[in-house]
Amino acid sequence: MVDYLFLKLNKFVPEKWKWVLDHDGFKKYFKNTGWMFFGQMFSLIASFFISTWLARYLGPKNYGIISYSIAFVGMFNFIAYLGIHSILSRDLVRYPEKKDELLGTSFFLLLTSSFVAFVFVVVSVFLFESSVFIRSLIILYASNFLWSALGVINIFFQSTVQAKKNVSVGIISCVAASILKIVLIITGKGIIWLILIFVFETLLNSMLYILIYKKSGFKFSAWRFNLKLAKDILSGAWLLSFAAAASFILVRVDQVMIRHFLGEVSVGLYAVALKLVEIWYFIPGIICTSFLPAIINAKKTSEEKYFSRLNKLYVLLSGIAVIIAIPLTIFASWLTNFLFGNAYIEAAGVLKIYVWSGVGLFLNVGFYQYFLLENRLKLIFYFYLFLMIINVVLNLILIPKLGLTGAAWATLISYSIGPIIVFGIKKFFNK
Repeated sequence: MVDYLFLKLNKFVPEKWKWVLDHDGFKKYFKNTGWMFFGQMFSLIASFFISTWLARYLGPKNYGIISYSIAFVGMFNFIAYLGIHSILSRDLVRYPEKKDELLGTSFFLLLTSSFVAFVFVVVSVFLFESSVFIRSLIILYASNFLWSALGVINIFFQSTVQAKKNVSVGIISCVAASILKIVLIITGKGIIWLILIFVFETLLNSMLYILIYKKSGFKFSAWRFNLKLAKDILSGAWLLSFAAAASFILVRVDQVMIRHFLGEVSVGLYAVALKLVEIWYFIPGIICTSFLPAIINAKKTSEEKYFSRLNKLYVLLSGIAVIIAIPLTIFASWLTNFLFGNAYIEAAGVLKIYVWSGVGLFLNVGFYQYFLLENRLKLIFYFYLFLMIINVVLNLILIPKLGLTGAAWATLISYSIGPIIVFGIKKFFNK
């Protein structure tokens, strides 16, 4: 598929620029990015339309319960992942000869942290959630943590520019889960079955990664745990872990607070608006992940080339975010009614505001990569902690006053502060 698109692109490029397409490095990263984009688009489009069908089937209240359960578990992601994925991705590019030690050590650390995260979820849900039914949903969904450590294989294929393998796993898992969700709707099953499908999808994903890793000629028996390496990883990862916690709270705290102030129905309405925006959130991750090796290599050869590539990355990220935001703002009401039905029409007002937070979010993903490359891990933590505090305070003030749109404004403002700070400081020091 991607090879076919590359050949088509070659026909439309002027002769004087074809040397770019013929460059081995360009081909490598173009095809890798293309596979990542294709895989994400396939999975997101399929899951998006299934989700719209599910939202209609469940109604705002049940859809709100599902969204709240997922958000609750997500608050503990930082414990499960410890920021290790980012460190592993960076170090696999820098030190490919240490592949087996990096994978083995990271796997062991993640296996331990995932179990701890699951325990924390179970304890917290009994402390803070009174509904026995919602408790059950949350604990079931949290069981995904128990096999998430195998995600190191995904990171390995990303870092070695082998996205096609990750795409294969993602598509198979997505198709299987989509079929089960359609069966759920047709047979009239409840939301506990939906949570079980989510768990099955994650488990299937992990099993497929084991299979494809072995088929690629690699051996799990070669993985080695290195205590010194573990200490080195954790010395930086704990800061990324807390930054990830702040980042996720920044993204999901609004749904938890909406349930507290406005109830499950409002969470369902808000989640629909987020669904229409978050379908695009894979784009900055794909762009940054795919071009990370090229940026690292530029840093090794020339500071000028390094910063030039970073600036081009920021322009690309912000430009794509604006291109997405304009049509979603114009067609918000029609799109919400068409996809989800009149029961969710209130979500259109949220969407018109929330979609513009994507500009700040896309840029913040780019800044994260820059801070990571510069090993400014404390700065990453303080950056996201500050944005999280701003978001929480704004939600506390605006949700009681403005309702759902108050939460959208809180997100837009807090996301936008990041680029203002970074570019403002850069401009100040360049004077």
